[in-house]
Amino acid sequence: MTIKVHTIKIAPKYLDAVIAGQKKAELRRNDRNYKVGDVLSLKEWKHGKYTGREWSAVITHVLPINEVVAGFESWVVLSINSMSFFDVAAYLYNNGGLFQLQVGAKHGR
Repeated sequence: MTIKVHTIKIAPKYLDAVIAGQKKAELRRNDRNYKVGDVLSLKEWKHGKYTGREWSAVITHVLPINEVVAGFESWVVLSINSMSFFDVAAYLYNNGGLFQLQVGAKHGR
């Protein structure tokens, strides 16, 4: 299984909700071909810049919005499982994707 690490911006209140386990889905434009098993590297974005806070989540389901609402072909709801950096590192290591965490994540796609 090929795992991609997608680095995305996230507002502070939404990052807090992901970390607390309250936010379990993310509405995104599907411009990155998100797949089940891929990792989201959630980087806090505030006042036009990154704050340094980040968290990770694994995509557990991808729901194309156009299956529910016509006219939204390029949008998806990603069901996510929040994970600490160490849990994601273990997940990637066990699935052969650790190299992507070290090299690919910083490039954003």
